[in-house]
Amino acid sequence: MSDWNQFLTSKGAVLNTNGKPDFAHPNISPDSTYVMPLAQGLIEIKGPDSAKFLQGQVTCDVRELAEKTSRLGAQCNIKGRMLLCFRALQTDSERILLRVHDDLVANGLASLGKYIVFSKAKLADKSQAYRCVGIAGVQAAQVIKATFAIELTKDDDWQETGGHLIIRLAENRYECWLAADAAEAIWDQLSTVAFPAGQNLWNLLSIQAGIGDITPETFEAFTPQAINFQLVNGINFRKGCYTGQEIVARLHYRGTLKRHMYRFSFEGAEQLPLPGSELKNADGKTVGEVILAAYTNGTAGELLASVVDDERVAIYLANNPQKLSLLALPYAIPTPNEAD
Repeated sequence: MSDWNQFLTSKGAVLNTNGKPDFAHPNISPDSTYVMPLAQGLIEIKGPDSAKFLQGQVTCDVRELAEKTSRLGAQCNIKGRMLLCFRALQTDSERILLRVHDDLVANGLASLGKYIVFSKAKLADKSQAYRCVGIAGVQAAQVIKATFAIELTKDDDWQETGGHLIIRLAENRYECWLAADAAEAIWDQLSTVAFPAGQNLWNLLSIQAGIGDITPETFEAFTPQAINFQLVNGINFRKGCYTGQEIVARLHYRGTLKRHMYRFSFEGAEQLPLPGSELKNADGKTVGEVILAAYTNGTAGELLASVVDDERVAIYLANNPQKLSLLALPYAIPTPNEAD
């Protein structure tokens, strides 16, 4: 067990089924603020060609990172299927960090490593240099200001302070990449003004924000459009070529998308639906797959799923007779007559 994991367990976290420290899901209050350890990894691209190299590999426009903003993006295979998705930021002209699912760091190093050999840049796993923590709730901005002495006024903007990288995702939600040597002291400070919570709450907030993720279970399973990356600024269709770009662009310009990612509520799930779990229609036909799921309380919760558009109103989890209920997303999904 790592020192960070040992520290969190000493603060009341328990190891989940994946051996990672986690705090119990709280009874969520709209008047409260929460701090959560996040199971995330970080990949570093460093060197004079770091931005140029990455620009030819991912769906977002890497040039925008120089404007002190972070970006969602994806790396695809040649068939346009997602190998990983990430949040990227550029700390200086020769260094970019990608925050990815912690179980896909090795995959990301391998898939990016195939193409970096002729660039003046190198890849490295920087997961142990930072501790990823989420802060969310009504007082999140005030907690950030009191702890780090910074204010972020725009979504996706970030600042570095004391070696920590602080990103504003939304007005009341922040992602903090804490310098490892100071993370324990920062956690102790944060936990006096915010309630400790776990990955489940962070996932629930991502679901409510309509932000999907790629996990080992869904590796190479979806195009970026299948999880709505075109609707959350995760794809730039004007940036130029990258691996898989031809397929992604063809879906956008020539094809009519017949599936999107939708948000649903579920009940009666003794086990949390895993990413990649199939969704069925009333005839038992597979019409979608789970992207991300989280409990709200008991056996009830919410999930994001990539679903055939025409089937979204009457679908079920496999082995669960209760129909899923369609919930709103914070952005509009185009109708068949509109372009994504």
